[in-house]
Amino acid sequence: MSLTEAEAVFASVHETALNDLITAFCTDRPRYLVYGSPSFVPVTTVAETAMPGIPFPGIPGGINWRIRLGVPRIDLFKQTDPLPPELVLGPGQFSGRLDAELCIDCRKIRIDPKPPRPNSPTYGDNPNNPDKPRDTHPIAELTCFKLQVFLIGHLEHVMASNGEDAIALAVDQVEIVDIKPTDLESFLECLLFMILQAVLAEIRLPLRALRAGAFQLVPTVGPLIEDDQIKMRGTL
Repeated sequence: MSLTEAEAVFASVHETALNDLITAFCTDRPRYLVYGSPSFVPVTTVAETAMPGIPFPGIPGGINWRIRLGVPRIDLFKQTDPLPPELVLGPGQFSGRLDAELCIDCRKIRIDPKPPRPNSPTYGDNPNNPDKPRDTHPIAELTCFKLQVFLIGHLEHVMASNGEDAIALAVDQVEIVDIKPTDLESFLECLLFMILQAVLAEIRLPLRALRAGAFQLVPTVGPLIEDDQIKMRGTL
């Protein structure tokens, strides 16, 4: 049977090339892997993405946090890289693994003996306020931990920011190995599942990477995952 089957054009990329593309994307745009609130990331740069703290009554500026993700390593069906027994890679899927570091700014909060100013629930949040100095936690004592995260997902046909046809990695399941108690493991898996869905959906790889600039592919079939490759069929 012809590689193109009923279509005019066939294009594919091997998982090795896919991982090279993902590594190049993340190296060029590291802000897609590092997120933090003002204590960690005051402004968004090419290296980091600034986000608000987690609001909580009585904590000026909210709870400050940071998450750093490693570059994901993708394994296309058929399975090559080992997975935890909870994850089974099926036809049309990919698996992945990456490191994740989560941190919070565990600072001491000084109780102000004066009542808050009327209509100002964030009184004392202003760093220029000499009556309420911010007691920051030393960077060497930040509370952080690292995890290795495994995932399974599928590909989706999407549009890149410039309007080009692209593919995105859609996460279906996340697994963290051997964290006790089990409820804590489930909590962290849910948290990282939501985060990784959002992060990986933003890593959109243009289909021109599959055709290497040789021709214009108008996809009609795919993207498919088969034989350690992403395959597309379509017309010119």
